[in-house]
Amino acid sequence: LGDVTEYLNEYFKNEVYLITEDRPVKCNGLILAARSSIIKEMIRDSENIPAIEFSDDVPGLLECLRLLYGGFVVVGKENYRSIIKFGKIFQVQEMTDAVTRWVAEDL
Repeated sequence: LGDVTEYLNEYFKNEVYLITEDRPVKCNGLILAARSSIIKEMIRDSENIPAIEFSDDVPGLLECLRLLYGGFVVVGKENYRSIIKFGKIFQVQEMTDAVTRWVAEDL
């Protein structure tokens, strides 16, 4: 496993920061890249530790990250728009599809 980790660290950056007005959020680049082709390209194109900056505080950012990491989030009227927006911006189709289904069925 050590050889695989060294290879991944050499050719792909594990450490990624999502920057908001509040604070930087440290994330695992491999997980984010596996879920979003847009984030994958941002990480690959970066020469240093990648930092993805948001021009303003993104409501629901932590919820979106939880979804990218395979976690559970309760979708409701207060957060569905921000989750869909994040999914569209970063081309996370399963995130957008799941919330769109929720809107069609429950809203």
